[in-house]
Amino acid sequence: MFIIRKAVLSTDYEERISEQDLEKIQKLRLMDDFFMKLVFEGNIQATELVVNIVLNRSDLKVKKVVGQREIKGLEGHGVRLDIMAQDHENQAHDIEVERQDGDWLRLRARYNSSMMDMVLLPEGEDYKKLIPSYVIFITEHDRIGDGRPLHHYVMKDKSTRENLGDGRHIIFVNGDNANEKTRLGKLVHDFKCSSPDDMYYKVLANGVRRFKETEGGRGEMSSVLEEITVGAVIDSCRKLGVSEDRIFEHIVEDYGLTEERARKYMNARKKSA
Repeated sequence: MFIIRKAVLSTDYEERISEQDLEKIQKLRLMDDFFMKLVFEGNIQATELVVNIVLNRSDLKVKKVVGQREIKGLEGHGVRLDIMAQDHENQAHDIEVERQDGDWLRLRARYNSSMMDMVLLPEGEDYKKLIPSYVIFITEHDRIGDGRPLHHYVMKDKSTRENLGDGRHIIFVNGDNANEKTRLGKLVHDFKCSSPDDMYYKVLANGVRRFKETEGGRGEMSSVLEEITVGAVIDSCRKLGVSEDRIFEHIVEDYGLTEERARKYMNARKKSA
């Protein structure tokens, strides 16, 4: 958890972010999901690099990249996709990073794939308009457990092994793959690397460097850290049954927020709940 003090929330850039938080920013990696979202948001070149390497291609051209696409399910349960992209072959890609252990990851991949279809096929459209979708998880460690650098799953007939051909793909990239002689191994290295100077791929290094070494990038980071910290406080207070008025007073007084900004965070956390 990032601890942000009142001084950090000042409007003056030099006071917006403390030395302690600057040190934490330097330790961030692309394996940290909120940092990855910042670097990849609208970054066509970086997204294009990842998609081509994971699919073992070099010719795919990404047309559009959207970060944090939130999708609501029929019964209210939804998902927030990290990065959604579409390429020139009209294929959709959901790129996620995952650091936690657990067998549930395969089920989350299944759910993400299903929710993508809700976005890709608007209500009333013919099923034939569904485009191929790729859910790509870059994991901290070897989630499958057999040491292979990548697992690419498609739906197949249990007896004949014939591909169903429904266009759905689920891919896990092994974060323990340390073979930096391969394109994929270098990509994994860069995702787990905190210093842009140590990265193989320039487009990723430049994206990371912007948020770690430029004033504008660090300013954006301070806002994100504020949102994460205050959002966590709001969620925790609500779980404890604290009244909305008391939560509002708390984040205004203890975090130095304006009333307008505090209301914004309160409303945003309601929508994401």
